[in-house]
Amino acid sequence: MMKINKLSFLLAFVVLAAFTLERAVPALNIKGMNKSANPADDFYEYANGTWMKDNPVPESESRWGSFNEIVEQNNFLLKQLLENAANNKTALPNSAIDKVGKFYRVFMDTLKRESQGISPVMPYLNQINSITTKEQLIQTISNFHKMGFRCLFNFYVGQDNKNSSSYIVNMGQGGLGLPDKDNYLKNDEKSLKTKKAYLEYMLKSFKVFGINKMDTSITDIESIINIETELASASMSRVERRDTEKQYNKFKKEEVFGRYSNMLMSNYFANIPELKFSEIIVAQPLFFDKVNLLSDKYNIEQWKMYVRWCLINSAMPYLNKECQKLSFDFYSTTLSGVKTQKPLWKRAIEASNATVGELLGQLFVEKAFSQKSKQRVNVILDNISAAFKSRLQKLDWMSSETKLKAMDKLAGFTRKLGYPDKWKDYTKLIITENSYFENHLNENQFSFNEMIDKMGKPVDRTEWGMLPQTVNAYYNPQNNEIVFPAAIMQPPFFNANADEAVNYGSMGAVIGHEFLHGFDDQGSKYGPDGNLKSWWTDEDKKKFEVKTKMLVEQFNSYIVIDSLHVNGELTLGENIADLGGLTMAFEALKMYLKNNPSANKVIDGYTPEQRFFIGFAQVWKNNSRPEAARQLIVTDPHSPPQFRVFGTLSNMPQFYKVWGVKEGNKMYRRSEERAEIW
Repeated sequence: MMKINKLSFLLAFVVLAAFTLERAVPALNIKGMNKSANPADDFYEYANGTWMKDNPVPESESRWGSFNEIVEQNNFLLKQLLENAANNKTALPNSAIDKVGKFYRVFMDTLKRESQGISPVMPYLNQINSITTKEQLIQTISNFHKMGFRCLFNFYVGQDNKNSSSYIVNMGQGGLGLPDKDNYLKNDEKSLKTKKAYLEYMLKSFKVFGINKMDTSITDIESIINIETELASASMSRVERRDTEKQYNKFKKEEVFGRYSNMLMSNYFANIPELKFSEIIVAQPLFFDKVNLLSDKYNIEQWKMYVRWCLINSAMPYLNKECQKLSFDFYSTTLSGVKTQKPLWKRAIEASNATVGELLGQLFVEKAFSQKSKQRVNVILDNISAAFKSRLQKLDWMSSETKLKAMDKLAGFTRKLGYPDKWKDYTKLIITENSYFENHLNENQFSFNEMIDKMGKPVDRTEWGMLPQTVNAYYNPQNNEIVFPAAIMQPPFFNANADEAVNYGSMGAVIGHEFLHGFDDQGSKYGPDGNLKSWWTDEDKKKFEVKTKMLVEQFNSYIVIDSLHVNGELTLGENIADLGGLTMAFEALKMYLKNNPSANKVIDGYTPEQRFFIGFAQVWKNNSRPEAARQLIVTDPHSPPQFRVFGTLSNMPQFYKVWGVKEGNKMYRRSEERAEIW
């Protein structure tokens, strides 16, 4: 049970007070550097070597770096905000504080969760047990999608890629319990161990739910693996899914209902009567062709076993300690190498962000967001935009025709900083004192209804895709917008006490990175209006692809662990954004120094240009567990942090000049091998 004493309230005051001020953090972590390393051979080690040696991955994490450090700092504030809300006796019913506080109280009530055990899930499990027909099966899957239980495929309402001012129904592949299709299809030693561990996790989970008492044999459970393996075999790879054009397959709903009649798609949508639509985007038609065949290949009892697993696997993290631990042991320990679960209060923060995220975000920005920082970040944004425009005009490989359209796109960028101008309306979200699982389902149903309600209405471009307390940023091609939540505008990304050289190398690189996503191998397919359409000449597109191919080949050569290489195709968009973004940030710094000559001074023994590159490299300091590194190489479109630094800087002649990189140094690449795109 949650207990808050006088000391907690004192700590709350101290922490909340501290967050209303700018944190005094050194501009560069000089002590974290390894100055015995040669920066021209391994700049990542030079900038971060001592920090990496002194900061092993905590047992509750799969990796540890700058992002984690900020999250850790934010967590102390979020914890106090949650505790204060939970103990607030005067909050108005259904207010942000009331809902946040109620959710936190219920989550922290572990005694209630233990006493409830698996009982919150049993009504839904009984629904599956009562299924006798395929019609009932697809209706149950449709109901489960409303409640957030992942099963068979994905469905959502989102912006139309080729008409970004309207919403459209989308269907896509899904239904896998393992992270990637390769986990099912590869037969190397690691993949076989993973599949064996997955089966053991499944057996233990079914035992908790008493399903072994239902005359269920190992053969019945193996049918789940067989179904998922067949789904995996028909799924697009992560590299294939980077091609947005291939996934834009628009059909009339009657065509979809006819093509997938075996899987009763008309029944699925009949169960969502409030959704009015005439067309559907089917991202992977061949996947649904396979599902259509499988619907008759497996009998109703085998499908019921699969749907039971969808329900149980989705529910495990929201139940008692035994269920949570089984899910954690497989997904966190086996797959990512994490040794221990995070403490309850940190899990409460993650759960709160997932369920009452913007409500908590409102409380967060009141205490943690600096308008002064926002103004300074806006200036960096202006300067990087100007630098990008200047470089665009000077590109020697792009025609004037394509340049004009690129300028239009750049001019059309929308920026969002800090937090939404209009907060999401949570009036219809019901938070009860009954159970954490029920509140989780309530939020899923609330989000589903909110999504369905968008159909037929104008696109709301004020919406945010991230919470203010999220340490991240993003570019949305459909809105042609760059978004920087409040949480990332703090050290080491943005430091109000640092010189601009460091801020341009860190926050400037992040801003430039998001700018460049509008012009990477995927973002470049969208016009300034957010529609998926080509604005390139054929010749310019070919030149662009030749240049990006150099990056693919470069990153394919990097070995992460054992014989496992970076996937240059999967990471291409992020690598383009890293290289182009840092290039723009450096150009913007040069413009700033030209206009502010007094800033051109040596600090800590380093010139502004040197501090720029150290600031960039220190943002990507990181240690990872081997299991996590293996998994991320398969699933993450970002290169491992050390290669984001090494790979990016080895392509930049500006870096060579500042740090004296010459032929024979490990950071050196011959000029004809360097990828210079933007």
